[in-house]
Amino acid sequence: MSDVLRIGYARSAITPPIGVRLEGYEERLEFSRCIYDDLYVKCLTFDVGGNRFVSVVSVDLIGVPYSVYMDVNGMVRELGGVEVLLGASHSHAAPSPITDSFYREYFVKSVVGCVKASLSNVRNVPHAIVGRGSLPQLVYNRRKPLGGVIDPDVIVFDTGFASVINFTSHPVILGPDNLCISSDYPGAVERFFKYLAGREAIFLNGCCGNINPYTVTTDIGKPYDRRGGSYYEVERYGRIVALETLKSIELGERIDLSKCVVDYKSSVVNLKLRKEVMEFIEGFDVDKAIAELEKQGRVYDAWRLKMAKIIINEIDGKRALPAPIAVLRICNEVAMVFLPAEVFVEHQLYIKNRSPFKYTMVACYFNSYWMYIPTIEAFSEKGYEVEVPLSIIEPGEGERLREEAVKLLDELHYE
Repeated sequence: MSDVLRIGYARSAITPPIGVRLEGYEERLEFSRCIYDDLYVKCLTFDVGGNRFVSVVSVDLIGVPYSVYMDVNGMVRELGGVEVLLGASHSHAAPSPITDSFYREYFVKSVVGCVKASLSNVRNVPHAIVGRGSLPQLVYNRRKPLGGVIDPDVIVFDTGFASVINFTSHPVILGPDNLCISSDYPGAVERFFKYLAGREAIFLNGCCGNINPYTVTTDIGKPYDRRGGSYYEVERYGRIVALETLKSIELGERIDLSKCVVDYKSSVVNLKLRKEVMEFIEGFDVDKAIAELEKQGRVYDAWRLKMAKIIINEIDGKRALPAPIAVLRICNEVAMVFLPAEVFVEHQLYIKNRSPFKYTMVACYFNSYWMYIPTIEAFSEKGYEVEVPLSIIEPGEGERLREEAVKLLDELHYE
């Protein structure tokens, strides 16, 4: 552990060439045609003492598959004493590093280069401020649009030269009709914050598996329909979140740097695969089925099977899915939790409510992308997010994951 708060920041563009496939919508069949804004990898590296470092890495992509995370880890090990937490903002206007082998190699090298640069930039921070805001007007629960559970918190940790912003909302302002590469609203938050505050920011998305953005074109009667979203809405949403962040810093708590003892714990939870997923993998010719569905024009069904094929390759014979989780203690009042995949917001609220820390940021889409992690109740209610192959774990595994996160938080809370 380190009793001096030392942090390094770096970022690098990872924008792919026009023509890559954008992930996130089954009905989007065309390839990208333009670039609205650049995609970035952002690295915030914490000195945890004893010549050890933890690098929090956020990328403007839809997700980071487990195999890609392992590739990055393998290269970073050569640096010595560095633990990488690699997550995505979950933009649906960005590619996946697993569907394009050329981009995958470029992406992995870019992440490792960013980590190296942030390590060389590590220095004592001038101050530490933590604040909390709220934006309930900007989000809704897409499974239960009227009265469903949300987490409207905006939590910010500001260090004077780089800030961490944590908010929970699916980056789907740009819908399936958009063909431009974009970071969606998380990039707009970082841009506008830097414009106003004069310093960098790293956006960490929360557990937004069932949480969508509420914008001027949102139709609550069609909670999953994201067609028609505009770049104006992206910028407007980003401005609002950035402004709430700045307000939260101005009204926030200044932390005594002598009490910022940085510490870190991690764990791997092996999530159980659903029985029907194993039966599907062992008794199905996926390529043949995809070809037949495409011939029939059944676009959605073909897309689902393509997703299944990617997952099958990632599972690679495993009977359980390795889900790395981690907790980073920054000060005696502030901690960050890092979870894999698309976790439902109820799990996030459970973790926050039981955390011994006054301010607990929960970041999802880290270190593996095993699709949705619903609640037990959600499985009984059926719906898009609990169907195979969009959800491949047994009911109750999300509850097991969150209990492990709370355990790590308890272990790291001390004076």
